[in-house]
Amino acid sequence: MHRYPFLRFAAGVLRVLGWIALVLGVIGSIGSGVIVAMTAEGMVEGMADMPFISILAGAMVIIAGMIGSFLMWLFLLSTRELFLLAIDVEQNTRDTAERELGQRT
Repeated sequence: MHRYPFLRFAAGVLRVLGWIALVLGVIGSIGSGVIVAMTAEGMVEGMADMPFISILAGAMVIIAGMIGSFLMWLFLLSTRELFLLAIDVEQNTRDTAERELGQRT
């Protein structure tokens, strides 16, 4: 029988949420970067002469979004691993205690 079933469930949910956050974050970052690149040109007067500025702004949004998505993915999967570590420590402690009690009798 497994103890702490909710921690195992939460670890599974964190894995799924981590991958969803990564995929949607990357897609959202690309979409946001394209939108920024397309709309940044008309925001500042005289910017039509320098289209590379809007491309640079879009690229910065894409890079920042991808970094944020990666960090969120990393945080969620690290938290999942901490849950699994706590479960393993508890199980190892229980096994050790049972072995000690078995040797004393």
